[in-house]
Amino acid sequence: MARDFYQVLGVPRSADEKEIKKAYRKLARQYHPDVNPNNKDAEAKFKEVNEAFQVLSDTEKRKMYDQFGHDFDKFSGASSPSGGTGGVSAGGNFSHADLEELLNQSRRTRAASSASRHGRTESEGGGVGDVFENLFNGRGGGFNFGRKRGPQKGQDIEQPLPITLPESLRGTQRSLQLTITDPSTGSQELRAVVVKIPAGVREGARVRVAAQGASGENGGPNGDLFLLISISPHPLWKREGDDLHIEVPVSFAEAALGATIDVPTLNGRVQMKVPPGTQSGQKIRLTGRGAPRTKGGAGDQYVSIKVSVPKNLSERERELVEELSRLRSENPRAGLPDGIV
Repeated sequence: MARDFYQVLGVPRSADEKEIKKAYRKLARQYHPDVNPNNKDAEAKFKEVNEAFQVLSDTEKRKMYDQFGHDFDKFSGASSPSGGTGGVSAGGNFSHADLEELLNQSRRTRAASSASRHGRTESEGGGVGDVFENLFNGRGGGFNFGRKRGPQKGQDIEQPLPITLPESLRGTQRSLQLTITDPSTGSQELRAVVVKIPAGVREGARVRVAAQGASGENGGPNGDLFLLISISPHPLWKREGDDLHIEVPVSFAEAALGATIDVPTLNGRVQMKVPPGTQSGQKIRLTGRGAPRTKGGAGDQYVSIKVSVPKNLSERERELVEELSRLRSENPRAGLPDGIV
């Protein structure tokens, strides 16, 4: 038995268009074939999610689905061979011609009945004629008896795209071989696409590539392709918003006496002053040296100082350190409590 489309998307029957779209995006990203290669279960789930979204995102289809369930398509464009003058069944086993004839008969009957009554006009009528007129005119949710739809824009497609941190900061161009899955039919198309990623793009950003989504119908334009950006971790740099963070080692002497050192930035090395008495873990800000902002300008770079303690001291070095220890008698742990308070 087919699963309820609302359950497939994990939304209540009262969900609005925004909730349905949000749920679809989350599930499509989770079960996309490119994220789950050679996973038949994920592929089946992806198709199920697309089928549910195709129906629930369309106002008319959703209305028919809510009324008739999974058999709703029998009431929108279904036609079967004419089978005489039997009654109309809920299964839709009647042709367009049958319904037209039944409608015409009901109109003639109602017109004759109206003419024989006093004080009641045809516009006040009711019964079978009104019901079928409502169906044909779309006032009760609408039947579509094979009428050709006009040009329809193709569905938008979302595609995960992992990039490196340097690519996100400087921008990049990629030549991609993508599998475009049409949510309305489940058909797949291999397509070569050249995409440009703007400088400063953030984790989770959606980059639009116009007209590279699913193909349109009846001469309609293609949908759009949306690239879902994920940025791989970097061994040295960390990005927080538009700011960049990096840890830089300094010697004990540089931290104690102060120094001017070279530090790497997005646009090459720059000189930075380390104040005397700098502590390990202390951060120094380089204004405007962070990630570029999409609307102009840039964030800041924060340099975290790591004091490098020398190893394998020579005899003379050990004597000097011991002498320094005797000269400075302060206890750096004096302010610590005895335990957790």
